[in-house]
Amino acid sequence: MDPREWYKVAAISGVAALGLGTYGAHAFKPQNPAYKDVWHTASLYHLVHTAALVAAPITKHPTVFGGLLTTRILAFSGT
Repeated sequence: MDPREWYKVAAISGVAALGLGTYGAHAFKPQNPAYKDVWHTASLYHLVHTAALVAAPITKHPTVFGGLLTTRILAFSGT
């Protein structure tokens, strides 16, 4: 995989993070108010990991670095 492809992955992840954050801030109405805090935390972590993903092409092993960050986004923020 070309290391520059991670820019595209970061862009898609960033759009998803912003969209999900916007949904959580304006349309998410959970029955339990504590879920709103969980959503906020997951959105924040998603955005932070996306920012780190932008650095993947300049690392020594971009596929490993990008793959681990992407997996963490899907595993933590996705759940």
